Amino acid sequence: MLDKKYFFRLKNNSNCNKYFYMRSTINFIGGLILIINSFNSFAQLPKAIFDKQTSPSYSELVQYYEKMAAQSAYMQFTKAGQSDAGNFIHLLVIDKQKQFKAGQSKKPVMLIMNGIHPGETEGIDASLLLLEAFVKNPKLIPDSITLLIIPCYNVDGMVNRKQYTRANQNGPIEKGFRASANNLDLNRDFIKADAKNTFVFYSIFQEWQPHIFLDTHTSNGADYQYTMTLISSQKQKLGGPAAEFMYGKMNPFLYSSMKKKGMEMAPYVTVFGKSPDEAGYDVFVEGPKYSTGYAALFGCLGFVAETHMLKPYPDRVKATYLLFESFLQFAQQNSSELVRTKEKQLNWMLSQSLYYSNFEVSKSTYTPLPFNGYTLEKQASELGNYERNFFNRKKPFTKLIPFYDSAQAKISLSIPQYFVVKQEWKEVIERLKANKIQYLQLDNAQLWEVKAKYIDQISYAKQPYEGHFVHQNISCREANLKIEIRPGDWLIPAKQTGIWYLMEALSPETWDGFMHWNFFDPILNEKEGFSDYAFEDDAKQFLAERPELKNAFEKWKLAYPEKSKSKYEVLGFIYKNSPYQEKEYKRFPVYYKP
Repeated sequence: MLDKKYFFRLKNNSNCNKYFYMRSTINFIGGLILIINSFNSFAQLPKAIFDKQTSPSYSELVQYYEKMAAQSAYMQFTKAGQSDAGNFIHLLVIDKQKQFKAGQSKKPVMLIMNGIHPGETEGIDASLLLLEAFVKNPKLIPDSITLLIIPCYNVDGMVNRKQYTRANQNGPIEKGFRASANNLDLNRDFIKADAKNTFVFYSIFQEWQPHIFLDTHTSNGADYQYTMTLISSQKQKLGGPAAEFMYGKMNPFLYSSMKKKGMEMAPYVTVFGKSPDEAGYDVFVEGPKYSTGYAALFGCLGFVAETHMLKPYPDRVKATYLLFESFLQFAQQNSSELVRTKEKQLNWMLSQSLYYSNFEVSKSTYTPLPFNGYTLEKQASELGNYERNFFNRKKPFTKLIPFYDSAQAKISLSIPQYFVVKQEWKEVIERLKANKIQYLQLDNAQLWEVKAKYIDQISYAKQPYEGHFVHQNISCREANLKIEIRPGDWLIPAKQTGIWYLMEALSPETWDGFMHWNFFDPILNEKEGFSDYAFEDDAKQFLAERPELKNAFEKWKLAYPEKSKSKYEVLGFIYKNSPYQEKEYKRFPVYYKP
């Protein structure tokens, strides 16, 4: 049980408490003896780079991790892969039993990822302080979990270091840029995977299969008293035993633990340009394009730490450090239950016949939330003829406000026995492989009876979003047909660990699936057509030979008299109902075996 305090001093920090603490299983006297005996080795350690207004550069960060790992037998520091600009993404593995390979033990795994937005640096610096504490006092390392740390994920953004980024943020002076080298927001990339970074993340995540995932960020939008807010993967979207465990046991512990440490938290605040107490605020529903939304697809408990940008930088680093401590305390005390919960979650997912997606916040119910805020006032602007918002910190308040924490799925989809993905869709197959999706292939070509989906309605974006003209409001109709499955095509059993990932990515109706992100756009264009002067005679013959087509045509003319005046509308109707109409047009090229 972690019940005593071990202190270490922050460097040159005048804006917050001078000491952090970590609870240790050793008693206080034993800790002092350990520190005295180890003093000579401490002199060889690099000093913590963190200062009240500075954060390390990419090269400084890597050097620090290398030196720290070299002095601990319980740490292994490796290159996990490269970014689009060729910079290395690193991974630190911390394990008290020196089990540095995935699958070596039955212990739960916690993954901390820093710097997906490298201007939001608190996690980067708090991790350095955590490592320093572990190296100085190895008894602080939890022995019942494996801890993974990505020092900085968006390394290209970290290299793009500047002073004038993250406007309004209170330190550090220099920091990285939000986007990657090719201007991608990597926290929108976890399904489409445009960045090499995302494939590196896939390799880490799928190899280690973490039980807890924590992504560190900095928040904005409104002002309030909290230094730390927290996103927990939304309850209904996560569902099952994992949601029961997260909201019934883990969240209460984290919020209580932080409050005891003088760092009370609130759920992530989603309002912008107004005060949270005006009408309450909504839970953040993190779809699978986000890191924690992706993690939820694999039964992982996902969290985002969101410190408030206006608070002093040392306070924000302290809050992140204390949150790390709370997570590690919980994982240490509940390691066996974390393993069982993930096993139960995956079994629950495999037992479902329907997959729910496209979650939206429900306004039909809310939870009263005690909230510590600041009074929002209006002031005349000195720059223009308007009123500006002003959060008056001299007027703090604590009041109950509505927190809309429930969400409802807009769609439910039947889970098939198999998905069929034809081998020609190579970008799709590349991403399935990276996510360790299991599949079968035939030795000989076969005809299979499958269900196919045709795109009935779709909305096209007018502006690009993260490199894509994304599609929305997709609805489909189903049809039964026979297709030829050739050697090299993928037959994907739905009943596997990646079942929810498959349903999200390979369903055209989902808001974050491959259809949404333009992977199947070639099906949206007809490749052939007709010449009106030549097709007129063919159309007459079709109507004469097909009474059912003639009846449908007559009904169509009665329903649309104006269209019957257009030769292109008339001939187009007959063409689309003739054998010439392309069967591939708007047919989603993933098939389902019920």
